[in-house]
Amino acid sequence: MTKKTNDRNSSPHVAILGAGPAGVGAAYYLTRQNRAKVTVLELNNGVGGNSGSFEHSGIFLDYGSHRLHPACDPEIFKDIKMMLGEDLLVRPRHGRIRLKQRWIHFPLNPLDLVLRLPIGFGSGVAKDTVLSVISPLRTNGKDSPTFASVLEKQLGKTICQEFYFPYARKIWGLPPEEISAIQAQKRVSANSIFKIIKKVFSKPQNTGVNGKPFFYYPRKGFGQISTEYFHHAQEYGATFHFGARVKQLNIEGDCIRSVIYETENQQQKVTADYIWSTLPLTVLIKSISPPPPRAILDAVESIRFRSMILIYLFLKTNQFTEYDAHYFPGEDIAITRLSEPKNYSGVKEPTGLTALCAELPCNLNDELWKKSDHELGELLVEALEKAGLPVRVPIEEVFTRRLPFAYPIYDRGFEGHFEVLHQYLKRFTNLLSFGRQGLFVHDNTHHALYMARSAVDCLGEDGIFHQDKWQEYLKIFETHVVED
Repeated sequence: MTKKTNDRNSSPHVAILGAGPAGVGAAYYLTRQNRAKVTVLELNNGVGGNSGSFEHSGIFLDYGSHRLHPACDPEIFKDIKMMLGEDLLVRPRHGRIRLKQRWIHFPLNPLDLVLRLPIGFGSGVAKDTVLSVISPLRTNGKDSPTFASVLEKQLGKTICQEFYFPYARKIWGLPPEEISAIQAQKRVSANSIFKIIKKVFSKPQNTGVNGKPFFYYPRKGFGQISTEYFHHAQEYGATFHFGARVKQLNIEGDCIRSVIYETENQQQKVTADYIWSTLPLTVLIKSISPPPPRAILDAVESIRFRSMILIYLFLKTNQFTEYDAHYFPGEDIAITRLSEPKNYSGVKEPTGLTALCAELPCNLNDELWKKSDHELGELLVEALEKAGLPVRVPIEEVFTRRLPFAYPIYDRGFEGHFEVLHQYLKRFTNLLSFGRQGLFVHDNTHHALYMARSAVDCLGEDGIFHQDKWQEYLKIFETHVVED
């Protein structure tokens, strides 16, 4: 790749905080389109954030289960394909859900449901379907809708009580009655029993050459997408600083005048025309100096993120199972999902060794978070034994990675606190908060890249950021539904 140079003497300077998909995406599109001089500050020593990858013992590992979905915006996909070339693999979806001690293939298919669906579950869904027609569930008009009330009205008691509700308690750490109805809109695409039935029995829209559901996956782990955006942004002239912890955003009037960051115990400063932050919303606001008013800080304390421990178990065998992912909605199993990275890429090397990645939601600094890697390895082995997936081969190694900001928690009333923070940030004419963490959303990586490209589209060739255009894009982002 040859060095690409552009004359940006008259272009604005954009400082991007964070080098996850939204950050590296913005850096790439800004420099490729010659819109700005770009400086990126990243806390870690590499790019990708929670969507990054790392190599260990010859196996590329992700921070949990990640895929590039066919629902990706066509222009974004075109860019990714251009960057990765033959390293962007087409892979069949081949997972399982553990439902009441039975294994159901995921994505769902009719024959498997007939053969494997627990009898009590199937009859319960049938009963709920009939009742939804002859006697629709009515909610109490006095109470605001919740995750529980919305889903139970749409899907019936059986699917909710046996699948969505226990899964919700594990993922977000809250009873479904205390979770906002917005969560149901964002995380559950099939919002009626009839839509689920139609989806199961219809020919899937996104199918590969064999007519089965598929996904795209990079040969060197999901983080290769962010890595390629990073390399291309660098070639176009973007500057990246790694190991850079943002300490303070200095405000003057309605502008952010400078960003103070720390590298190896040395404080440094960057000044820019625009500050584009992909940091967690709460971290960003706590970094502002002078500090925001008390009401803003109170709203910050009311916005919460769920943390995640990723337990990596290396086994002395070529393959643990044939499946890419196992899903565990039941509360009898602590983990929510188990992935086998070699099954995502389809690579066979290294021989005699495979890795598992288990996702264990928790709260920052709770009892689970404080457990040692050894204790968490034992927890995982016990969970797999209980799930009917006993480890019968030698364990090579166990270690963890811990994500403080894994999922936003949409508890009841969160939207009011979020709106307070959103309105506060709008007062700063040169500050933009975007990406999954910056907008407090669950979105997929392709959504984050779309946000990045949208932000760049709002920065005109005249160097002016068009806020009205960004507000229109925000409405589009609200329609995003997470793909699993």
